[in-house]
Amino acid sequence: MNIVASHSRISERTDKKIELKIASTREEREAAFALIYQNYLQAGLCEPNPTGLRITPYQLLTTTDIFVAKLQGEVISTLSLVRDGEYGLPMELTYTVEVAERRRKGLRLAEITCLADRRRGSERFFNQFCELCRLLVQYAVKQEIDQLLVAVHPRHAKIYCRYMAFTQIGGCCEYSVVRGSPAVALCLDLKQIQINRPANWARFFAQKLPDEVLISQPISDVDRRYFIKLQTEMETMETIPYLPARSYIF
Repeated sequence: MNIVASHSRISERTDKKIELKIASTREEREAAFALIYQNYLQAGLCEPNPTGLRITPYQLLTTTDIFVAKLQGEVISTLSLVRDGEYGLPMELTYTVEVAERRRKGLRLAEITCLADRRRGSERFFNQFCELCRLLVQYAVKQEIDQLLVAVHPRHAKIYCRYMAFTQIGGCCEYSVVRGSPAVALCLDLKQIQINRPANWARFFAQKLPDEVLISQPISDVDRRYFIKLQTEMETMETIPYLPARSYIF
């Protein structure tokens, strides 16, 4: 794949010039929040709200980065990476022991969450998801993250484990915030995959991305206040994030 790098983004010329980047502007974040809301609402995982946005407190932290794919300036796919910080990690409200055990070992953790995509075709979605993950995992390595965590529907756990070398660390639980939908906790050990190099290692690591596209883009104080104000317009203030919508509908 021919990838062209520029400041804070990568563009794929072979796929209609889709840009992959870490969101750096208010407009990109807002577009990502709108796409997440649309996916969640359609999947029945959230209630309608007047803002048309799906925002979690974790996404307004400077330790969170939001990854986006853009086509002709429009955000068509997104996921968020929450580094362990002020609020901890989203999944530890359910998988408390599993996260605490890793902290006690001194591991640097981050959680993948809030996955959304505008397209219906599974193949197109999966290819784009893998490209976003390639950017994300190389960014995580640069940030010296030891393990990536994610909560997914049990039906799709095998895809993450077989294709992306995740392992299951937590059993099936009901998530009340997604109307009782089941979830399992998975982990990707970034140090181990560099040593063991599973079958699809090359897709994510063989072509090293330029350092300039792997720079964190923390939210500004001004933008944080802007989105907090929008949150107050919602019917209820969300306290924890839902699972990635595409984990349920992919």
